[in-house]
Amino acid sequence: MGWAAAGSEAAANQYHMTAGALPGARAQLASREPLLVEGFRLMRERLRIYLAFAVACAATAAIAFPRINLLQAAASGDPLAILRSPPFNAVILLSLVALFFILPSALRQIQPSFRMTLWRTVVAILTIASVGLVTELGYAAAIVPGIILGVLLSQTLINALLGSAERTSLGDMGTTLVRAYRSSFELTRGHFATTLGVIALSLVILAVPFFLMLVAVITLDVVEPRSLVLTAPLLLLTFVYFECVRYSLIVRWYRRLALNAAPPPAAV
Repeated sequence: MGWAAAGSEAAANQYHMTAGALPGARAQLASREPLLVEGFRLMRERLRIYLAFAVACAATAAIAFPRINLLQAAASGDPLAILRSPPFNAVILLSLVALFFILPSALRQIQPSFRMTLWRTVVAILTIASVGLVTELGYAAAIVPGIILGVLLSQTLINALLGSAERTSLGDMGTTLVRAYRSSFELTRGHFATTLGVIALSLVILAVPFFLMLVAVITLDVVEPRSLVLTAPLLLLTFVYFECVRYSLIVRWYRRLALNAAPPPAAV
């Protein structure tokens, strides 16, 4: 009982942190732009950065394409052979970097003044690593515990970032992570099935277009190897756009969970 009360208190603190954005969020629930449109708007916020990443992918492909054969790599029996080629190394690396631009753009839908500072980047890395470790331990024990932990802790990253200051200490960072874990549990335990569905849908939103684009990259490389100079940056931009769409969905669901858990407005 004491643990549950502590979790409820931590969740309440998290809701108060975003309270300034909640009234506007209530109004937005009835009328909001389509996910695909919102994803494009988020992408446009940092479009120059993403285009610079795309140029870097094109340059890597231009240097590497005479020495690689994607079809041969795909037929080698090693599913990671393609991903180890220089153009795809560049796409993967720059996609990971792009996440730290996509995430703050999405969080500004909740907290318009949010900025991704160095401390918050550290918080994000620690949160992703710790949640990933806990989830992997669940998968190691059995598949189902991993899925359960993944769902219950799915809101930890957003909680941690919204609950952290732009500059903080290591002690405060640890407190923020503990509070983020508890708040995620409180937010999701009463909406487990729906949260699982949202997570699955968000992964489909990213995985299907990216896989189709990857198939197109390999197919066009067979026809014309120089096409990799064009398709490698398009693969990166495909990831960036649909990751923006995915995070638009994730943030919408977080907002709804927070609104459901937040106390109703006081009567006047």
